[in-house]
Formats: sequence, C-alpha cells, structure tokens
Amino acid sequence: MWADLSESVEDYILTVYRLERLCGNARTSQIAEELKIREGTVSKVLKKLQADGLVALTKYRGVKLTDLGRDVAENILRKHAILEEFLVNYLNFNLAKAHYLAHKMEHLPDEVVEAIYVRFGSPVLRYPITLVRDADLSTVIPLVKALPGKCYLITHLYVELNTVLDKLSKSRCGYPCVVRVEGSGARGVSVSTREAEIVFTHEESESIYVQEVTCGE
Repeated sequence: MWADLSESVEDYILTVYRLERLCGNARTSQIAEELKIREGTVSKVLKKLQADGLVALTKYRGVKLTDLGRDVAENILRKHAILEEFLVNYLNFNLAKAHYLAHKMEHLPDEVVEAIYVRFGSPVLRYPITLVRDADLSTVIPLVKALPGKCYLITHLYVELNTVLDKLSKSRCGYPCVVRVEGSGARGVSVSTREAEIVFTHEESESIYVQEVTCGE
C-alpha cells in the first residue's frame, strides 16, 4: 500500500504526525497552514485518508493517525534520517544543507533508500523529530518559556513545522540562529534577529527549543 501513496498524501500524513506529537491532535486549520492549502481541500483529503484507514477524525477534537498512518509517517522519517546521514557522511554536505535536501528526497521509493542505507554501512540513525538529536535537556527550554529582553540560540526544532522553517528562512536567520525575545502576547512570542522581527504562535513556540546566550554573541 505504501508504494501507492502520492507525495501529497505522504505530506498530509507527516503533517498530522508532527502536529499530533506537538498538540495531541491535528486541526484542519493547522494542516492547511502547514501545507498552504485551503481548509476545504484539507477536509476532503482527510475524509479520503479516513476511508483508507490512515487517519481517524473526531468531531470537535481534530485528527489523529491510525496505527497504519503512524507506520507510514515513521517510514518516511526513517528515509529522511537515512538520506541525511548519507548526504553528511558519504557526500560531505554540511548538516543544515543535508537536512534541507533530505526533506526533498524523502519521497524516494523505499527500495532506493534502503539500498543507499546498506551501501554506506547501515549506521545508527538520528531522527530529527525527537529531541534526542544532540540535545542536552538540562540546558534548553521551549521558546514559549523564554524571558523578554534576553537572547537565545535556537538549537532544536522538535517537530520542524513548515511554518517555523518558513519564518526562519524569510528572516535570513537560518537554523541554528540567535534571537532576542521582545515579548509574549495573544499573537504569540515576538523575537528579533539582526534583520527582522518574527512572531511565532504559541504552538510554534512550543516546538522551538532554545539556549540562553549573552546578547551580542
């Protein structure tokens, strides 16, 4: 069945997976924002995914993956991890570039990615969706808990929401980068970089982990 899934469907499944990990479930509005698609279109696709046994829809409570849907999502994440390791350790790309390219390549057929994995020695994989990846949880906090007037280094993106990646890219801040927290309000957490001001929603701020640094570093 996995071989029959389109890239678009895989994107839906992975988006639901990320939002479910972050928020407990995924709302149609969140999925639409992540994928830059109208909510009406999202609703139609979700009904089709429910009919295929990949997601479960609950009125007023949002969307969750079924066991089958979760298997599909974790398979995509495995492919991403394999491709990132291959790009870094076999082709010598830096980690940031490899991570970006792996996102573009994670829809390759399973047999191609598994052949790559075997070819470069079946290494232990690092999964970017978890904080296990290079994180010392004694030194980082979610951005939502950061204090105004202080500066922080963005070190980890827990579920790597597309909206967060877009905001970082447009601000030319990149990842990792240093931000100054300007304040927190109804719209979310406002931070500034050398070139821009960014407002992350509270949900986005829950997914961003930071380490306090001295302003000006």
